[in-house]
Amino acid sequence: MIGRHHIRVSNQKVQFSFELVRNITVIRGDSATGKTTLIGLLSDFEALGRQSGVSVKCDKPCRVLTEIDWMLRLENIRDSIVFIDEGNRFIRSVEFARAVRESDNYYVLITRENLHNLPYSVEEIYEMYPYRHSMKLGRVYNGTRRFYSDMPSTSFNITNTDILITEDSNSGHEFFLHVAEANGIHCISAHGKSRIFETLGSIDQRVIVIADGAAFGCEIDRIHKLQATNPGRITLYLPESFEWLILKSDILRMQDIREILEAPENRIDSSVYFSWEQYFTELLSDRTEDTYMQYTKAHLAPFYLQNENVRRILEEIGL
Repeated sequence: MIGRHHIRVSNQKVQFSFELVRNITVIRGDSATGKTTLIGLLSDFEALGRQSGVSVKCDKPCRVLTEIDWMLRLENIRDSIVFIDEGNRFIRSVEFARAVRESDNYYVLITRENLHNLPYSVEEIYEMYPYRHSMKLGRVYNGTRRFYSDMPSTSFNITNTDILITEDSNSGHEFFLHVAEANGIHCISAHGKSRIFETLGSIDQRVIVIADGAAFGCEIDRIHKLQATNPGRITLYLPESFEWLILKSDILRMQDIREILEAPENRIDSSVYFSWEQYFTELLSDRTEDTYMQYTKAHLAPFYLQNENVRRILEEIGL
C-alpha cells in the first residue's frame, strides 16, 4: 500500500476523522479518550455493516485484529488498514513484526507500550482529542498537537554543546564526526538506537543526539523523560534518516528527487519497505551508483565532506 488514506468513522453520537501516511501509526493516551470506542465502532461495522448504525468512509477496507487466531486472520488480510486495540499482547512479538514487514497493509496500533520490534516514526505517534464535535489525531512528539511542552528539537546549535551522539557508526557518524572535529567538540556513536538511552546516562555534559526519526518511535518516550529530568542538557535532532538529510539538502541537484521528497508516501510501498529509512537509503544509493558521489552505509565518499556540501547539509538541519 502507498499514499495517504483518510478515514472517517461515525455513528449518531461520535465521529472520528484522521489521515494515515505510513505503514505504522501508534495511538496513545489515557483511558476514556475514545480509543476503545473507535475500535468498537470498527468492529461493529465489520460484523454488521450498515445495520450496525456505523458509517466508515475510507478508500481501503478497515479491519480489526484481535488476539484470537491473529496470525491466521492476518495472512488473509491484504491491502487494508488493520486496527489493533491495546491489550493484545501479540503486537509486542517478533512474529507480529515479521507479519507486518511481509504484508502490504497499514497498521493502527492503539497502545501505551513501546514496541521495540517495530520501526515506527516519532511523527506517527498520536493522541486523540476533540475538535468541532469530532475526534481527531494529533502528534504526541512532533507536529500539530503537542502532548509535551518541551518537544524534541528540529534544529540545534552546535556551538552550545559538548558532545554529539549519533545512532550508528556508519556514514552518518562519519559525517558528524567531521563536523564535530571542525568545531572542537566530541562525537561518539551509541552503536544502535536502543543504546542511546544507556549512553546518555553515562554523560553529564551538554549533548546533541542525532538519530533516524523514521524508526525511533519506540525509544522516544524514555529519552523524552530523561530530557525532562535534565533540562537544557539533552537536545534531539531526528531527521527521517541521514540519507533523507542528504537528499533534502539537494546537493545531488536532481529535480525528480525534490518532487519525491514533497510526498514520499506516494512512492514508499509498505510491502517493500518496513520503514521510510530503508527507502531513502535505497534511493540515495541507486541514484549515486558508479559515480564519484556513490553512497554506501559503510563509508562516506569524499564528495559528502566537501566544504560546500557540508554547509548545505548543515543548513538543512538549521545550523
